[in-house]
Amino acid sequence: MTLLTDLIKHRPPMLLIDRYISGDSGTASAHCEVTVTNDNLYYREELGGLPAHVGIELMAQTIAAAAGYRNRGAGEDIKIGFLLGSRKYRCSVDCFALGETYAIHVAEIHAESSGLSVFECEIRHLDTPIASAKINVFQPPDEAAFIEDTYA
Repeated sequence: MTLLTDLIKHRPPMLLIDRYISGDSGTASAHCEVTVTNDNLYYREELGGLPAHVGIELMAQTIAAAAGYRNRGAGEDIKIGFLLGSRKYRCSVDCFALGETYAIHVAEIHAESSGLSVFECEIRHLDTPIASAKINVFQPPDEAAFIEDTYA
């Protein structure tokens, strides 16, 4: 069993997904799950769940798990990635409801040697797609040098 915390650098309270279900390092894809609880950082009592826009972060963290799974398979360290933006985010629900479990699926559809990638993402509830997007991410080849250059 692969632990989510072995694949991504996120830690509570910013770790929003619960379980790593499966992945494929060859296609950079992953399937993760989240069960919404009221101790989630983004839980809103007035909604009875997580606002719909939080789906983008659920997708991004699942992308991180896909990248982490690929890196581990190649014998590399887990790296930091950056969410650059999303395209065509669509969500058919107002919120991700308290107590419900959601499946998040991501698959890389474009990758460049510079570290830029695009992922096709989908969130399902009871096998019904309820959210989708294309997510643009950047994983610098040398994260230490990138952070030093960015924040120097």
